[in-house]
Amino acid sequence: MQLAELFARADDGPLMPQDQFVMRRLVPALRSSIKDLDITWDKNTFVNSDDGLADRVFEAALRLLETVGVYCPNSDRVMEFSAAEIAAAVAGCPEMVEFGEGAERQTLRARRPDSTARPWVHVGGGMNVSDETVYLRTVEGMASIVAADSIAAPSLPLVEGKPARAGSPQEIMAAVRAVALTRDGLRRAGRPGLPVLNAISTVAASSTMFAATHPEFGMRPSDGYLIDFLAEMIAGYESLQRVAYFTTLGAPIASVATPMYGGYAGGAEGVAVLATAYMVAGRLLFRSCYHFNAPLHSRLLVVTAKPMLWANSLANQAITRNMPMSIFNTAYLAGGSGTRTSHLETAAYLLAVVSSGGHVYTGHAGSAAQVDSLLPIDHEFQAEIGLAAAGVSRAEANRMVAVLYPLYESHLASPEPGRTYDEVYDRSTGRLTAKDLEVIREDVRDELVTVGVRLTKTL
Repeated sequence: MQLAELFARADDGPLMPQDQFVMRRLVPALRSSIKDLDITWDKNTFVNSDDGLADRVFEAALRLLETVGVYCPNSDRVMEFSAAEIAAAVAGCPEMVEFGEGAERQTLRARRPDSTARPWVHVGGGMNVSDETVYLRTVEGMASIVAADSIAAPSLPLVEGKPARAGSPQEIMAAVRAVALTRDGLRRAGRPGLPVLNAISTVAASSTMFAATHPEFGMRPSDGYLIDFLAEMIAGYESLQRVAYFTTLGAPIASVATPMYGGYAGGAEGVAVLATAYMVAGRLLFRSCYHFNAPLHSRLLVVTAKPMLWANSLANQAITRNMPMSIFNTAYLAGGSGTRTSHLETAAYLLAVVSSGGHVYTGHAGSAAQVDSLLPIDHEFQAEIGLAAAGVSRAEANRMVAVLYPLYESHLASPEPGRTYDEVYDRSTGRLTAKDLEVIREDVRDELVTVGVRLTKTL
């Protein structure tokens, strides 16, 4: 499908109010697909091992996308797609894509469930930082992680101490400055070509995104660029503008979706189907070649609750068994940075999603999030855990997660507070000062080894 035809559907499709699209079109179709294809969660299971169930979830996602389409709120129109067009998008999904420059240029390859192939390791997160010094040190610390194949740059929401509102001139200034600081941090780590896969976290408006991708500011076509869906199955002109620009730029595109458990998706079964549909729709609508799978618990604001572990890992399996999409699972944790809880949650989550065909994306706090909470020591350990999850079968992962989950379950609703950068590092040198975090990490490492996680410090 040519882009002009694709965009025309946002203006020519069936006209309807958004609430009618959601309540009379999306929700009934989602429930029908779950019932018709017998998609049921055995609540004793953390990680699915039934290939038939994974394939039925994929079939349900295709059926949902064909029946429902994607809603454009700017025009109040539904973008509709035929079964043949959806099948073509699935068949045309690239199995690999290259990122980075020079010595850091690498190929991201799709994985499959139970694969022993080394996953790509993506570290960091688009969390807010308070000033340029912490931003620079955070990027430098993340890029210095030996296992890292790419980073997610933080967000710099301030200009001269004042908020940079979406679409404002200050937002352009903040985004341009963030890109420059990111490149400086990568150079200071000795890895100037390391790709940034969340371009650009400081940005909300498309116009700001386009301004900040100017080559003079340091963004490159070999970095990765994000396009978000709105909940649920909604994509507006802002997203479509980015499709038009990034495809012209020739840059790798990632689709991003966050279906909500307890929202329109309903329970775990609905989340699994909807998350899978988003990945197919991302390829069809956004031309994505990788995806950030980020279903979230609407009340707890985490991905590590039991239904989320099952739904996220099952959606991974549904896709990676049926199309070669590379998947990163965004890890929103209950525990704050540097806590034992956050490490245990990370282990459970990465075991579930990596064994299900995903790559490694290190996590950060969700409900306990705070400014300056991206700690390189956390992400280095999480990278180690993620690599250990490769080669673990889904059945093994299910057993391990069943042991780990009770160790942090009680903290999901009342998370441990975390640390900030200045509480852990000397910002003038970037050196670790909170040595107790190393003790916490080693204690958790011993616990994980006891569970059967094959950790190694050689990354």
